Amino acid sequence: MYPTERLDTVLVPKYYKTRSVLIEDAFRALLNLKPWLKVELSIELYLMGDVSLSRAAEIAGMDLESFKETLKARGFNIRSYIGSRDEIERGLRLI
Repeated sequence: MYPTERLDTVLVPKYYKTRSVLIEDAFRALLNLKPWLKVELSIELYLMGDVSLSRAAEIAGMDLESFKETLKARGFNIRSYIGSRDEIERGLRLI
């Protein structure tokens, strides 16, 4: 095991601009190493309302229909958002 308490003091000055860039790179590497975590992360982000259904599918690396099926298989409801009245009216004016 690596001495994690020293990683940022050793790696940041030489290879990374900041500690947060190091952490971001490590997180990206973790998700690439364990792709199933992308699915778990995207489901949680969707359920918390932080991302849309299509964005969650994108994060998971899945097409929209496959992501919907994954949610259904796990017993989650799929939320629909059509926009507020103002958003719909603005969209109609654009057409």
